[in-house]
Amino acid sequence: MKASDTGPELDEKVDEALATQGGAIRKARKKSPKKNGKVEEALAASMQGGAIRKPKKKSPKKEPKVQEALAASMQGGKLRFYDPMHKYLHGELSGRGGKLDTPFVRQRMHALMSQYHPALFSSYMKGRVHDLPHDPHWDLGAPPQQTRPDPRPTFVDHGGSLSALTHSENGVLQAHDNRWHPHFEIV
Repeated sequence: MKASDTGPELDEKVDEALATQGGAIRKARKKSPKKNGKVEEALAASMQGGAIRKPKKKSPKKEPKVQEALAASMQGGKLRFYDPMHKYLHGELSGRGGKLDTPFVRQRMHALMSQYHPALFSSYMKGRVHDLPHDPHWDLGAPPQQTRPDPRPTFVDHGGSLSALTHSENGVLQAHDNRWHPHFEIV
């Protein structure tokens, strides 16, 4: 339908509706928000730069007094020795067993450990503990033994509710049941 076909009444109503409700928006433009000059300058200054050439890691400066205090706190405070022998052994023990220590250190350690169980000196000489304490509460028992394979098969076919398939008739598999007559009889 064309505007001329609708008649003058409809055109007047449309013009009246457009005039009362504000009318059509002509030449619409997006209004951008005003930009703050100071913000723009700050952004431009932060975006300036260039290629970073020869970057180097800058480690923070370490104060010697703070480092000494940290080292002392890691050891639980100042290390105190009971006697000169304790101080000597503290510096000479390898920490990896008596085999790597000097003979004098081994003699001193034997003299110290002779008051205790012989397993203690044995563990020191070998560098590892051999006689770990045994708690029956946490004992898991003997290590698992290998089991021989089961002599019986896992799956045994004992038949079931379906008869075995014996032959095919016209492409359809059939099962022979000898309890029934193989053909129809007319009586």
